[in-house]
Amino acid sequence: MSTTSERPITSQWPQRFSWSWALVVLIGTAALVGFAKVGADVFAHKSTGLDATVQSWMLTHQEPLLDSVFLCITMIGGIMGMRVLAVAGALFLWFRGHRRVAAGVLVVPVVSVLLFNFVKDIYERPRPAGLAGRVDNSFSFPSGHATTSAAVCCTLAYVLWREGFVRGWTALLFAALVPLLVGFSRLYLNVHWATDVLGGWSVGLFIAALSAALYNHHRRRRAVPR
Repeated sequence: MSTTSERPITSQWPQRFSWSWALVVLIGTAALVGFAKVGADVFAHKSTGLDATVQSWMLTHQEPLLDSVFLCITMIGGIMGMRVLAVAGALFLWFRGHRRVAAGVLVVPVVSVLLFNFVKDIYERPRPAGLAGRVDNSFSFPSGHATTSAAVCCTLAYVLWREGFVRGWTALLFAALVPLLVGFSRLYLNVHWATDVLGGWSVGLFIAALSAALYNHHRRRRAVPR
């Protein structure tokens, strides 16, 4: 009797998860292709026109109030800030009983830092001058801020949405708005080129897609009756 009752439930899993897996694969593939295109242009020095245009526009729109605003955004949305956000999200999930999911969230910023540092050492791209001489002692491509913010925010948004803690539009807004603001702040402060930020968003989105795939796998194993 238990065998017949389990068949309808288990047979529903391909239908239930087909859309989520399709979404993850589509986003992950788009992110990977995007990074490959941007990375190839940077490597071949074909991105200088776009980078110079964006830099020129940013420099002509700088003013003291905006300087303070974007300095604040870039500090809060930095690598340490994203680590704190990941820990906060993991603690929330842990106390709600999702311990394996919480552990997966904690890994995201670690993977992000390791990956973007690895790519930076390959490209060894110099940074722009920076606002008021503020230049980080590292290479430029891809942006670590853009990578980590996209990876952490998109992962958290997806997990919290799938677990029913936030609505879809709230998750989408959070996943898009925070990385956009952080990436824009790096351009405004002139510590990154436009293609650095585009490459960082692509890497971060790819990491988030991998995290979402692992989450989907865990969710399926958790839900299928034994």
